[in-house]
Amino acid sequence: MKQKKLFFVLLAVAFFATGCVSKKKFNELNNRHLLLNVDFMTVNAEKFDLEDKYNALLYVNEMIEQLKEDTAAMNRRIRIAERNLEKTRSDYDELLKTFADQHLMNSAEIESLLSTLDDRQKELKEKELKLKELQNILAQKDAEVKALRKKVSDALKSFEDKGLTIYEKNGKVYVSLDEKLLFASGSWDIDNRGKEALRELGKVLAGDQEINVVIEGHTDNVPYKGSGAVKDNWDLSAMRATSVVKEILKNKDIKPQRITASGRSEYVPVEALDTKEARAKNRRTEIILTPKLDELFKIIDSQ
Repeated sequence: MKQKKLFFVLLAVAFFATGCVSKKKFNELNNRHLLLNVDFMTVNAEKFDLEDKYNALLYVNEMIEQLKEDTAAMNRRIRIAERNLEKTRSDYDELLKTFADQHLMNSAEIESLLSTLDDRQKELKEKELKLKELQNILAQKDAEVKALRKKVSDALKSFEDKGLTIYEKNGKVYVSLDEKLLFASGSWDIDNRGKEALRELGKVLAGDQEINVVIEGHTDNVPYKGSGAVKDNWDLSAMRATSVVKEILKNKDIKPQRITASGRSEYVPVEALDTKEARAKNRRTEIILTPKLDELFKIIDSQ
């Protein structure tokens, strides 16, 4: 715009300086002005267009640089992600291997435990069967002991409360005979009343061959002063037990292998007091009757 005004000023100066200008000349100058004005406007428009393109290129360049930076940052993140992914894959593979090894080990352990458990269950079942069998045998033996006690009680009924006592203890039947029923003081010879009691007991033993017999001789704590083969309470208790054995074996239906004689002297008293009554109770012969427990022992030995 300033250039246009400058052109008109120069034109006016020229006009006045030269004086009167011809109309033709003026028209030529005016046409040239118009053409120059058009050229100026065209060039100016091109200038503005180039400036817009330049600014657009600057913006594009800025965007490209930003994209380059973003691309570089993204590439860095991708490389980090790739490394992390590779580590994750490695850790995953290691975890799978560990899991597989652990699974195999656990499977073997579980199989072993199941096998052991199965064996234990079988063993437990066998023991339960043996226990049941043992309980049945014990119940049978208990019934046999009670039946034996009744037989002995019935056979020796007339001697009870006359120096003879029958009782049950630890699965055995005890026939306890006071000294006065069998022997004179300091003697091991059985008197007639005692022999009668032993004969009746022998009938019971002969009728039941499954009974084992132990005969124990007991004395009091008064020292026995004898001569010959019998010198003390040990000898006296053993001789009395042997005398009872021999009397019972007069019944030929009783096998000697079933009977054991034992002298216990004064060391297994039933009364600990040192009185006349206590000493009388301690002077006794005990016949211990036990049903055979072969079946029971077989089960116990097999445990």
